[in-house]
Amino acid sequence: MSAVDLDRVGRTMRVLLERSGRLVVYDDPASRSRLEISAAAASSSTGFLPAFLVAGEAIWREMTGKGFALQIARDDRSLLGYRAEGIGAGTYATVMLSAMEAMHQVSGGGPVVVSDFNNLWRAAVGRLEQAPTNPPAGRAGMDR
Repeated sequence: MSAVDLDRVGRTMRVLLERSGRLVVYDDPASRSRLEISAAAASSSTGFLPAFLVAGEAIWREMTGKGFALQIARDDRSLLGYRAEGIGAGTYATVMLSAMEAMHQVSGGGPVVVSDFNNLWRAAVGRLEQAPTNPPAGRAGMDR
């Protein structure tokens, strides 16, 4: 059983994207085109939600030294080849806030460019690899 309700995260992400009116796009290297992604596809566990979760987890891990214990599985029928199956650690608030921060970092005030989540993740990992070996101390109630 997931510590955080994946369906709730997906529903909230969809409403957040729909109400904000922000475009979500993917820069497709194969066709060299920018593809617009619907809020439904962006927030689906078989759509782009795994990318949002992984990017959010990278931000949370950099801040706290802990991840969300994401359960992501290969799925050839999904948009990215992976589907989100669960979130084993953290809280609903930390998962959502981290995903929202990831969106903010790749949007630059414009559309949310999900293909840039990879750059965000690489940068976070690079900073973690150069950080001291002692993980940051958790705050009460925040270090799940």
